[in-house]
Amino acid sequence: MSVAKPTRALVGGALLLIGGAASAEASEIKIDGHLDDAAWASAQVFRDFVVVEPYTLAQPSYATEALLLSTPQGIVIGFRCSQPEGVPRLRARTPRDADIPGDRVNVFIDFNADGETGYNFTIALSGSTQDATITNENNFSPDWDGDWKHRVAETDEGWSAEFLLPWTVAPMRDSSAPRRTIAIMFDRVLGSTKERSGYPAASFRRPRFVSEFARVEIDQYQASVFHVFPYATASRDFVGSRNEGKGGADLYWKPSGDLQLTAALNPDFGQVEADELVVNFDAIETFFSDRRPFFTENQSLFDVRSSDGGQLIYTRRIGGPRDDNAGLAADIDVALKLNGSALGFNYGVLAAQESDYADDLGSLFLAQRLLRPGDQFSIGYLGTYADRPFLTRESSVHAIDASWRPDPHWTVAGQLIASQIDQPGAHQNGGGAWARIDYAPDAAHRQQLELTHFDRQLDFNDIGFQRRPSLNEARWLWERQQQVDDPDSRLRGRLLRARATNRHNDAGDNLQSTLSLDYVLQFRNGGEFLANAFLQSAGFDDLISRGNGLVRLPTRQQYYAEYSAPRVGRWQLYLSGRGFQEGQGGQGLEAGGQLSFFASNTLTAQISSYALDSKDWLLWESDELFGLYQRQRISSALNLDWFPAPQHELRLKLQWLAITAQDPRAARIGAGGRLQASNDALSDFSVNNFGVQIRYRWEFAPQSDLYVVYGRGGFIEEQGERDLSDLLDDAFSLRDADQLLVKLRRRF
Repeated sequence: MSVAKPTRALVGGALLLIGGAASAEASEIKIDGHLDDAAWASAQVFRDFVVVEPYTLAQPSYATEALLLSTPQGIVIGFRCSQPEGVPRLRARTPRDADIPGDRVNVFIDFNADGETGYNFTIALSGSTQDATITNENNFSPDWDGDWKHRVAETDEGWSAEFLLPWTVAPMRDSSAPRRTIAIMFDRVLGSTKERSGYPAASFRRPRFVSEFARVEIDQYQASVFHVFPYATASRDFVGSRNEGKGGADLYWKPSGDLQLTAALNPDFGQVEADELVVNFDAIETFFSDRRPFFTENQSLFDVRSSDGGQLIYTRRIGGPRDDNAGLAADIDVALKLNGSALGFNYGVLAAQESDYADDLGSLFLAQRLLRPGDQFSIGYLGTYADRPFLTRESSVHAIDASWRPDPHWTVAGQLIASQIDQPGAHQNGGGAWARIDYAPDAAHRQQLELTHFDRQLDFNDIGFQRRPSLNEARWLWERQQQVDDPDSRLRGRLLRARATNRHNDAGDNLQSTLSLDYVLQFRNGGEFLANAFLQSAGFDDLISRGNGLVRLPTRQQYYAEYSAPRVGRWQLYLSGRGFQEGQGGQGLEAGGQLSFFASNTLTAQISSYALDSKDWLLWESDELFGLYQRQRISSALNLDWFPAPQHELRLKLQWLAITAQDPRAARIGAGGRLQASNDALSDFSVNNFGVQIRYRWEFAPQSDLYVVYGRGGFIEEQGERDLSDLLDDAFSLRDADQLLVKLRRRF
């Protein structure tokens, strides 16, 4: 690594000398992507990039240089990327936070250097951007949209990029000190081959990521910000022939990095993003992310997760469906969030009250968080409360979480959870705990052991997302990355992965053990091939009957393969297929793929389609009655992204999902949980779900947008025999929703 003026940096426990920060007088940087301002001469310089995806730690194909400055305006980062003529430069524009299929650079930064929360800032060669928060070492959430500046520039030899991260972009502990230590990682993705190189040698695919960043000491400058975001919406409901207008405001006050207050008055929590179409017949609900600004700003402190993919705070509960089953979403009167740090602790308070709470139709949600971060050991507390008067239901949850990183090879994390529900006739206290141990002895190997216990009374679903209670689970993972050293080989790496799970419920019933084996081929041209075998032992499903008894399932197998091709000219292809068993062991097949067409750097089209055919689809009908169906399913989507001018974006998103279920065989739960044929009458049925959204966005000022959104769609479930072609003909006539929305949001 090249050095300028010496100061201190800590990387993986070793003390290094690196470049010093520029003085305030020399720190004026014009963010234009060119890195030609005089202040860059005093920057800290990082050149020792290695290949981190695949995780071979080899020398990158082309050199990359990162530069770092601390200025009164914020932390400024620059990249110089060597990319000579003859190496494709992929510049397709994408919407903010969408996957970028081209050349790009990333800055990952932990402003407190404590391994608790990281932030990801991405600039593509096309000028497109991504940003995200990173919690629990490597859990990314792209829902957050930070306020930062960026530009790119090209030369014959390559390209360059500049980032300006204001001091108010994120919470920062001890913000009044003249110096601060940050932890940072730089990386670059070569779009044509998907080679990712970075400094230091960290990867978000390994158990430790944020805590592996390089520690750098820089000058610190105090800053504060107060923004008001008034909004106005006008909508036309063509189905109900109704017009509606609404107004409100969000307020963000950050007097320092140690204290942030976010408030929303009569907020507009309707999303202008379209959720993916989902038809869910399972006993476990579908998880959706949340893009609403109030719930993404300073939310990472509250991102506390359970071992089975749950979240103790699931913000889609707030302003979600009303408890009176009227089919309406609850409006929110007021919401408040306070984040800060003091005496070595990070703290946060979240409160939201839905409309008509006084009339028992809305709900009240509260949460408090306290975290004591540390270099090796961190411990935190989360408490939540929900009052749902329509159901005469109050719930509270208390959780203690901790993580221990004794050295670079070991990571230990765990959590204790207690819940209490007060409801007439349903008072219950529940508890749970989990622990996870990660061991990575070297760059090539990784192992993980995870143990979970949730008792049958545990319930944090009133404000959280819980997949299930009553679980005793042991998971083990083994992974090995192999590097291919032969430069003439088409391969650059192989990845081997094995995952084994043993599961029982709290009563000791076997919930089917699983073994998953992955074999991944990573090609030098950027392509990747994955083969997977997934095996399930015989066991019980204790959720499918919705409390009406255990269902015994036989051994089942699934074999899956996918190929992600490199981009060839204007085209890129992804293919996948699987053969599987479901129900009582019947066979099924699924195949499909996605084709992307890059008509120009500003116009991209993607079309995808997946078809499934199975002979033994098991569905719960009522009490102990089940149906086994022959199923056909097709899901298709079309996405168009057009950027007619800077700060202007036009998107078309069309989705169709259809299912036919025929030739049902009725069965009831018999002795030992085995399904036995019955004479109950069941009929064929079909599901048809269609949605289209056309969205125009104009970003006329920083964090200020005008949206014009048209959306239409519908869902219908019908009895009787239908075929997929008939459902396609009917899809365009579905019209449960038909709305035009105009939304204006301005930052002051």
